[in-house]
Amino acid sequence: MILSGYDDAMAPIGDRCTATHKAYAERHAYDHEVVRHYLPTSHPSHQKIRLLKERIHKYDGILWLDADTVVTDLGHWFEDIEVPTEHVMDISVDWCAPPQDDDADIITSTYVSCGNFILWNTPNTPRFLAEWEEASVPYATRNLCCWEQDGLRAAMRSIWFNCRVMRHHRRKFNAVHPTCVNRNFPDRAPKPWEPGDFLLHLTNVNRSAILDSLGL
Repeated sequence: MILSGYDDAMAPIGDRCTATHKAYAERHAYDHEVVRHYLPTSHPSHQKIRLLKERIHKYDGILWLDADTVVTDLGHWFEDIEVPTEHVMDISVDWCAPPQDDDADIITSTYVSCGNFILWNTPNTPRFLAEWEEASVPYATRNLCCWEQDGLRAAMRSIWFNCRVMRHHRRKFNAVHPTCVNRNFPDRAPKPWEPGDFLLHLTNVNRSAILDSLGL
């Protein structure tokens, strides 16, 4: 299943990006859902965990795509990812992680991005989601990111939980535009999106301008 969601504030971007999610789902005969209504109890990003808990029992796995993510290769197939026997989540190193986290430190890095990932339905998934949800409570209602992501990283302090998270290089699930910058990378994102990548995550950029340039 391909799952995404956004509130009304995000609709001008979400409507455009999730059209590519739908096209990808149709190409590969996956179910597709965009959640548009959220509970007032916490930030919408934090509610990813609840949305996954409510749906994962119906599927072998769920590919979550953030509402500001564009699928740029509709023919992409995750040929190197199989239904796991041990881990529960396939996720990328965050775009702003130290560059070495893609290589030497990828096994141990906790600098991951919850923008886009696969959650698998395994015997370990209920415990995984429960621990993720519990660890995310302190971040649920705050006014800055990253709500569920900081919760995941907190949960990864547990050896059991940490071993259930399979990390991938940043462009696997979190390729960003070259103009994506922050204080640590003020000039250019390290290892940004390249043609042929599965997706482009429009974080820390002029989303509308980039979507216009892509004809979306």
